[in-house]
Amino acid sequence: MNLIKKSLMVTAAAAAMGLAAMGSARADTFASAILDINNFRLLHSSGVAFSTADFSTLQGTNDAHATAGLNGVFSNGASSLGILSGTTPDVAHQCVGACFPLAENNFTPFASPPPSPGNFGYADQRLTGSSISIGGGPVGAHAQTRADAATLMNMQDASGNSDVGTSTTFQFALGASDTMTIAFDATPFTQAWVSAGAGQTSNANARLSWSINIVDLSTGLSVFSFAPDELNGLSVVSRTDAAPGTTEYNAALTMFSFSEVTPLLSAGTTYQITIQHNTLANALQQEVPEPGTLAIVAAGLLSMSLVSRRRKT
Repeated sequence: MNLIKKSLMVTAAAAAMGLAAMGSARADTFASAILDINNFRLLHSSGVAFSTADFSTLQGTNDAHATAGLNGVFSNGASSLGILSGTTPDVAHQCVGACFPLAENNFTPFASPPPSPGNFGYADQRLTGSSISIGGGPVGAHAQTRADAATLMNMQDASGNSDVGTSTTFQFALGASDTMTIAFDATPFTQAWVSAGAGQTSNANARLSWSINIVDLSTGLSVFSFAPDELNGLSVVSRTDAAPGTTEYNAALTMFSFSEVTPLLSAGTTYQITIQHNTLANALQQEVPEPGTLAIVAAGLLSMSLVSRRRKT
């Protein structure tokens, strides 16, 4: 075997060893989305809350879901209960991966920046109370959801998704038509964090979405829709490897108060109300080669290039 062939074999072996030994630099990503809707009420134009006595028919469900994911493995929880059942959905928290010890129904944000809380996807949900008076009971629904996604090692894809929704069909039994006031308080929060040195496709993003829509079932047309920016587009936050650091929305946990009035709703007409409430978080981390490993591979490639040149001469 001649010298050139030996050199090529040694160089190729060194490069192969370098690739086989390629490690990964530590780089973390984290995203969190939390939405707290409190004191949600449906009110007459007089300011008095609607009650079951105001409707000739009243039926529907409270639906809730919580889904956590990590690298294609998912954990799901769901609940669907009638609005007149006397109970509301409280889906058990869902987690996949090495989860940070977070108690059930804990809707408090992590500290900023997050203390590398783990490698996991997480989601939780709780709904209490009612938007109308049922059987003369108190009024004021409280809906809470959260979604978290964290990575602390390479080649990870984590996600969290939680939601609570109400689909209610009812028919007015009022002596006269009336408007409906939708009134509630909301505390939104989103956070995205990517550490320095993350791979080229590493990213973290979080967002919220909340809306209410009323449809006239006799025509199929929407007669009222409300989706405040504070609980939708303004909540979207993201970070990437190109811009590491932390981005937060409503870090001070300011509570917003909303009150919107529908157009006149006709007595005797059947309407459907749909309330959509969602939190979503995603974190992705690409493999990051160690600087030392890159140096080995680079040296091997350079050596191969020099041998190739000698062979040509």
